[in-house]
Amino acid sequence: MSYVIMNVDTEFLYRAPHKYVNKSYASLQGAKAMATRLNNMNGEANRWVAMSRDQYAYHNTMVETTSLLSGKIVMIRKSEKGSCNDPAMECYWTK
Repeated sequence: MSYVIMNVDTEFLYRAPHKYVNKSYASLQGAKAMATRLNNMNGEANRWVAMSRDQYAYHNTMVETTSLLSGKIVMIRKSEKGSCNDPAMECYWTK
């Protein structure tokens, strides 16, 4: 099982510096240690939370959004709403 660190405010996963992939950890203790470092770095208490990938999939539920071009309702992950992975955004269609 792998573990990830999620930002409570944005519900995005922590990405390692200078990499474009989500960072995962082999143990819960390692993920919690990194979450503590991130929380203490800028004095932002409890902004980062460690959890398993299964818990993140359960927490990051599907929501409805309306496609910009077709007008159809599509389901996307909650964390992708408003990003370039959202069909309701222009940047999705201009890739």
